[in-house]
Amino acid sequence: MTKPKQMPKFSERIGAVQVPKIAQTESINDALRNTIWNFLISIYGDGESGWFSISHYVANFVFKVPVDELPTYNIRLRDWLKDKFYKLTWYEVYDLVEAICRDQEVIDRHTRWHTNQLHQIFNRMFETELSGYRFVEGILVPIASPAETESIEAAVESSSRLGLAGAHTHIITALQLLAKRPNPDYRNSIKESISAVESMVKQLSGVDSQGLSPALGALSKRVTIHEAMRSGFVKMYGYTSDEDGIRHAILEDSNVGYDEAKYMVVACSAFVNYVAAKAQAAGMLDSST
Repeated sequence: MTKPKQMPKFSERIGAVQVPKIAQTESINDALRNTIWNFLISIYGDGESGWFSISHYVANFVFKVPVDELPTYNIRLRDWLKDKFYKLTWYEVYDLVEAICRDQEVIDRHTRWHTNQLHQIFNRMFETELSGYRFVEGILVPIASPAETESIEAAVESSSRLGLAGAHTHIITALQLLAKRPNPDYRNSIKESISAVESMVKQLSGVDSQGLSPALGALSKRVTIHEAMRSGFVKMYGYTSDEDGIRHAILEDSNVGYDEAKYMVVACSAFVNYVAAKAQAAGMLDSST
């Protein structure tokens, strides 16, 4: 069968769907939960006793319920575990994943899945589905803090409320490109992140010259922006604009990836929040809206 063409959904094109978050830190969406369950099927769904092993392990050591109340047949054990799995809270899902990775060789003495391999596979899943967690040295740790997501959400909200339409659009686009599946566009996500800063600074300063530095310099005369912070963003803008930067076509492979794109959208959102607050204090933006 020919693979259908990939294109944005209607709801995505008109902006009717929720703005994607940088990472899921206190939730698990359907896509991530389904991906984890489908992988569990690939681990335990092949043999006749696979669901017996995992269900009895989970009942005994994770859910801590009486094992003599479990169904008898393999397929019914699968249905029992699936029902339990889809009722778990987001953190209970991670508890289960961590336990399975740790004890897989106890669950099934003949397993072809070993701990390090499972960590690598789950980490790929988590990255693909924008989970905020990764296995590091065998422990699930956060790679995106609530403060980071709150900073982005605040920038989206304030830029819309204060009439900073260009910054608002660029931040949303940066998030959409970062969350794009199956092929996230990290390079253009970075471009959109820094463009949010550029758009806001030019709008507030009234300077529409090429580049960020002249507009940021003019704005600094009207609002108090720390020199080190101003200089840092001018240099960051240069990173995205020099001859080897993000905005120019680079034929060879680049090291630009999720970490760089995530950093840029967080940093630029924080700067948008910072400058917006300064502009409000200086009376340049209507704080009552």
